[in-house]
Amino acid sequence: MRRGRLLIIVAIILLAGVAAVFVFTRLMGPESGGANQDEAPIYTANIVISAQDIARGAIIPADGVITSPFPSDYVVETMVLDVNEVIGRRARMDIPRGSPITTNMVTEEPGDLTSVGSDAAFAIEPGYTAISIPTTRLSSVAYAVRPGDTVDILATMLMVDLDTEFQTELPNLAGSYLSADSLLSTGPSVTYSYSSMEGLNISGGPDPVTLGRVETDENGELRYAQPSESQRPRLVSQRIVEQAIVLKLGTFQLENEVRAVITEEGGEEGAATQSSEPPDVITLIVSHQDALVLNWAVKANVDLTLTLRSPDDFTEYETTSVTLQYLIDNYNIAVPSKLPYGLEPRQDSVPESVLPNDRYSPAPAQ
Repeated sequence: MRRGRLLIIVAIILLAGVAAVFVFTRLMGPESGGANQDEAPIYTANIVISAQDIARGAIIPADGVITSPFPSDYVVETMVLDVNEVIGRRARMDIPRGSPITTNMVTEEPGDLTSVGSDAAFAIEPGYTAISIPTTRLSSVAYAVRPGDTVDILATMLMVDLDTEFQTELPNLAGSYLSADSLLSTGPSVTYSYSSMEGLNISGGPDPVTLGRVETDENGELRYAQPSESQRPRLVSQRIVEQAIVLKLGTFQLENEVRAVITEEGGEEGAATQSSEPPDVITLIVSHQDALVLNWAVKANVDLTLTLRSPDDFTEYETTSVTLQYLIDNYNIAVPSKLPYGLEPRQDSVPESVLPNDRYSPAPAQ
């Protein structure tokens, strides 16, 4: 009885061992041990890659490119396979080290470099456009703005009343007037007289006369009043563009300002020319409609001022146009009284703001 139990135990151990060997061979099969004999071999082809960083417009030297193995299944017809096809030609774009060279990356004609477009265009998202407007230190937040900043644009302009038909500034000028007998009079002299509230008896003179109006003076007598000066324009300010993106402060570098040439030793000749002149132009990324608004404002000689926004502020704010009446009504500004005394010397205008640094010209570069 005891011998039969021992044989059963041995049989169980043998079965467990066979099962373990079976599982082990399954786990250590083609997936983990050795190459799969049914798998096809990988073939490679030699392609040309850059051995160093190559600047756009640079002549590619002999040591600037090498050949390197590349899976043949991924080789496309635009890849260059022979280094002699690129050595001595110009790079149409910046080529980083280790990049496969394709036929559209090189050219034999320097003028063909323009066909790749500008780097600035890649910063403009679809649906937007870039436009440049004049700027100064005061209108560009003291030159604090940088590419990528978000700005709003304020517009300030002067408005006058116009004759809708003539499209000229009011009041109109007149050279002949209706006389008392309702006849058009153009006599050599100008005579002012008044017969009733409905008609003014004036004979025209040799020169045009500014059209006036009939008033009653402090004695109850009628008089003919004419303006003592031309119409005074009325100032108004309002924000016209919101959340524009700064693309560039200053002028973009022209191609002929820097000529990058990679020498045989791998060095680079030529350096960017730096100007000491302050920037007088700024390029903004805006919607197509805002571009039209800014173009009109520049052509109309409207004063434009940039305000800098937080990069985390995407709120759209409602603003109200600011005029003299708005300031008086909302900021408790008192209209000065007519006093029997005044300041001396007489001051007819507000002094222009002049910053201390503006009084001195920068020293010439040595």
